[in-house]
Amino acid sequence: KKWIEGAFGLYLAPAVVQQLKDNPDMLNLGGERKVLTAFFSDVAGFSTISEKLSPEELVSLLNEYLTEMSDLIHKYEGTIDKFEGDAIIAFYGAPISYPDHATKACLVCLEMQRRLVELREKWENEGKSELKVRMGVNTGPMVVGNMGSKKRFDYTIMGDSVNLAARLEGANKEYSTYIMLTDATYQEAKADIEVRELDMLRVVGKKEPVVVYELLSRKGELDAAKAKVISLFQEGLKRYRMRQWDSAMSVFREAFSLDPEDGPTKVYIDRCKVFQENAPPADWDGVFTMKTK
Repeated sequence: KKWIEGAFGLYLAPAVVQQLKDNPDMLNLGGERKVLTAFFSDVAGFSTISEKLSPEELVSLLNEYLTEMSDLIHKYEGTIDKFEGDAIIAFYGAPISYPDHATKACLVCLEMQRRLVELREKWENEGKSELKVRMGVNTGPMVVGNMGSKKRFDYTIMGDSVNLAARLEGANKEYSTYIMLTDATYQEAKADIEVRELDMLRVVGKKEPVVVYELLSRKGELDAAKAKVISLFQEGLKRYRMRQWDSAMSVFREAFSLDPEDGPTKVYIDRCKVFQENAPPADWDGVFTMKTK
């Protein structure tokens, strides 16, 4: 029990640690293949932010941010894999299994973004830098277990499904979004969330494209004005995939007039302009290929 508390006390919520202490048989310490949901987050423009701060100010801001986010991960029974500077890697569904790990991963992302809005207001009042955070989420088979040397190891996740979640975090930059999901996560959580289909995406390091979504809100909580923009966007996306560039651009521009801050709409307006002048080949499949991570 002491070993369990020492090994997992920093990574899991206290209630989950207590479950493991009460039922050690629930814990499989060897590597095992499981379907889990992986989460990656990164602070946008963190290098630029860090250059403006003293080491003490940077550590203070980062620790406050990581503490707030970690508390929310624990609230939804997530496991913190590791911190890498400003990046957070976490997963849902292990070491204790539960069926709704995809839903919990999505709901915590939404709550994190809401909390960040509050924190940015606080930081602005304190004269501190404001942090905006990109998040990538994917559900799929991965290996989870203790990995490392005999004297030092981490309880961590590995596999293609993990790498894809990491790629989606970075792919948010392409669309000016902040939470991106794979179709695998969406299919598991769709009863509880509102999304917009963003694209068919081929990320760096993978040949097969994946359908990706922007996570918008809990089910039934999407603002009516935003819902109108999303409806127009989805219609524009359908016309875009049918190679109807003029028609698609007209719809995207209508959406953009309602919300000039909507990043994905701006992206597709620009793409339609490019394809109007240089149409893709006849065998174009609508997939966008990422050039960077």
